Amino acid sequence: MSPGRLNRLLLNGLEAIESHMGRPLRVLIVDDSEDDARHVVRRLEHSGFSPVWKRVESAEPLRAALSAQAWDIILCDHSMPGFGSMQALSVLQEVGADLPLVIVSGVISEEDAVVAIRAGAADYISKDNFSRLIPVVERELRAAHLRRENQQLAEIQREGQARRSAILESALDCIVTIDHEGKIFEWNRAAENTFGYRRSDALGKVMADLIIPPALRQRHQQGLANYLAGGKSAMLGKRMELTAMRADGKEFPVELTITRVPIEGEPIFTSFIRDVTDRRQMEEQLRQLQKMESIGQLAAGIAHDFNNILAVIQGHTYLLVGGMVTGTDAEDSIKQIGAAAKRAAALTRQLLTFSRKQQMAPQELNLNEVINGMAKMVARLLSADIALEVAPAPDLPALDGDVGMMEQILLNLAVNARDAMPQGGKLTISTRACEIKGEAAERNAEARPGRFVRLTVSDTGHGIPPGVLPRIFEPFFTTKEAGKGTGLGLATVYGIVKQHQGWIEVETKVDQGTTFNVYLPAGSKRGTAAKELATPAAARGRQETVLIAEDEPALRRLAARILGNLGYEVLEAASGVEAIEVWEQHGRKVALLLADLVMPDGLTGRELAKQMQAHDAGLKVIYTSGYSPETRETTFVFREGANYLQKPYPPAKLAEIVRHCLDGKPS
Repeated sequence: MSPGRLNRLLLNGLEAIESHMGRPLRVLIVDDSEDDARHVVRRLEHSGFSPVWKRVESAEPLRAALSAQAWDIILCDHSMPGFGSMQALSVLQEVGADLPLVIVSGVISEEDAVVAIRAGAADYISKDNFSRLIPVVERELRAAHLRRENQQLAEIQREGQARRSAILESALDCIVTIDHEGKIFEWNRAAENTFGYRRSDALGKVMADLIIPPALRQRHQQGLANYLAGGKSAMLGKRMELTAMRADGKEFPVELTITRVPIEGEPIFTSFIRDVTDRRQMEEQLRQLQKMESIGQLAAGIAHDFNNILAVIQGHTYLLVGGMVTGTDAEDSIKQIGAAAKRAAALTRQLLTFSRKQQMAPQELNLNEVINGMAKMVARLLSADIALEVAPAPDLPALDGDVGMMEQILLNLAVNARDAMPQGGKLTISTRACEIKGEAAERNAEARPGRFVRLTVSDTGHGIPPGVLPRIFEPFFTTKEAGKGTGLGLATVYGIVKQHQGWIEVETKVDQGTTFNVYLPAGSKRGTAAKELATPAAARGRQETVLIAEDEPALRRLAARILGNLGYEVLEAASGVEAIEVWEQHGRKVALLLADLVMPDGLTGRELAKQMQAHDAGLKVIYTSGYSPETRETTFVFREGANYLQKPYPPAKLAEIVRHCLDGKPS
């Protein structure tokens, strides 16, 4: 059997089943004759309906039937004892029932039928001619169904309009809709508040004349004209920032998106406008805050460095004034004071240059010198489990640049690398002179041929996912959790590099690290008297061995000279790891450890003391630092003069605390 014949048989079978089952119909019959009612029902059944019906013959039963259940149609006799079709129509209107009422009568005249139809009857049928019954019933059922659909559609439209109005009035952004001529026909409350025009004043006006400054109106009108002429408008669907104008003529920045309303006929456009004045001000504040954020992270390390410098100056001054050094030693102390003062001035200059708002002040500089000057500051930014390697290229060409901005590039890239290595790793900063030729320049749209100095900052962190990479230089874009960054670090770097006529290239692999290559154009060249302090005789040493663990060489040598002159045997170490090695080599004869709290190699002074005291419980320890110490241990307290010596310290204070600590005396 062919598929077509099989389908026809199935359809015929379904139609036969449907015919047998009948179409459901809820019919209310108003008639005083049971026989006439049953005759109507049989006609309906014979025509394929499966009626559920009820007969009533007066007003109250009709009301009760209408309230008891829903009906599809009413078939009503025109004239009955005490009741008729006109009274039935009155009951329908009274209860608000939207039902077709068809008069079925053998005695109604043409005139009465017209009056009844005008009163609300759907049609009339003579009992002598039932041939019209089924067509009329089917017609009225279709009409009633269509009416219900229209009512539902109208209700949906009313609800949609109500929701739309609520959205328009409660929206924080301005919503302005214009027609193909640019005239406004929708203007919400936010637009009233933002632009200063009431809705009644704005409707019907050309938007460009109302809210766009004169200098930008031609561009707006041209964009609209291009679109209407069949061209493609660059404005549609894109977020733009431009200048708008209030009713008082004051201009202000806005963010604007224009979209075409998807309806037939002449095009309609809706603009979503947001006042970004506060955001622009916040951006400027955050750019400065981004600098101060770095300074906040550096504060402890800077205090440590600066106090180391002061300690060297103060210590050598006491040696000279007290006559504790002569000849070449005195000359060396004077040189150390001069060098420390120079370092202090350079550090102060760094801080002031980096923190203040300033215009770009280019000068001829050697990038290697900038990096060397910032190396210790960068190291302070990194956690103990991140190793820093600096690899400057020899004979690096000079470049014209702003020193403070170069320092900011280094700090921002270092912070970015640190955050990419939460579990530790390695940060490498290197420089190189390079010649960019035609083929190499073609690989990057921002590159160009010529001689350049390349700064490379490379980390071994988690890398940048491909989906994130195109956005890393966007202002305020960040993948960090809330409160962990402004999202301005890389955007600031990008802006500085562009100001210096350079560009940035990024190489990254997920879980393998990221390398930032910064290309900068190369230049033509290669780049009061202190009181004498007497050391009390009681503060002198008795040949005890003191191990000094201090990463600042000048301060370490100064402390060693002071204690050596007082009769102590002194051992020196530049880090915690080196201190352990020295301690092991000298048979653990150390009586006292003088340890800086912050040292390289990831071993702090507190951790160093713990390791040594685990093997020698009698070991005395004095901690030193350039800033107030912090510890997570609730059982350990730093006590000034007892186990803690604040930098900078004079020789007499060092001698006193060492002697008291060894003797077990309170300070």
